[in-house]
Amino acid sequence: MYAVIETGGKQVRVQAGDIIQVEKLTGDVGSKITFEKVLFFSTPSESNSEITLGQPYVANAKVDAEIVAQGRGDKVTIIKMKRRKQYRRTQGHRQEQTQLLVTGLTDGAKKVEISAADKKVKMAKFFTNLKPKGPASQTKTLGSRKKMTAAKKAASIAAKGKTAAKTAKKA
Repeated sequence: MYAVIETGGKQVRVQAGDIIQVEKLTGDVGSKITFEKVLFFSTPSESNSEITLGQPYVANAKVDAEIVAQGRGDKVTIIKMKRRKQYRRTQGHRQEQTQLLVTGLTDGAKKVEISAADKKVKMAKFFTNLKPKGPASQTKTLGSRKKMTAAKKAASIAAKGKTAAKTAKKA
């Protein structure tokens, strides 16, 4: 039994026991999520498969999943350049993503779930390539040299004021 769900503006084919990667969803690792936007549902049988198409969604169909990892994907580098104009811009982007373990499917009448033993085996083999979100990097210069020297002067004046206040309290 498998289904096609809609999440993050994309369509994803899922079946019980799959680990899928989608755009970031809110929730902590270990929390459960239910998808009710099921576009397509298929139940295989020996002679032929039963197919249910939604218009746009299949009524009473749900997909249950559990969050197994949160993080950011690989970095994508964007480069813009115009030749002979001295114009070059470089920018990077890392999309935040969520990895899910699909625990069960239901079309309203029939229900398929993975067992606890199967879930334990899947999680033992599971390895994520997502990296946690770290602190934002900041350039060392604040723009121009004038701004940088002005910031240093302001910091030194503030430091002198603190030391003068400490000596006044001691006296």
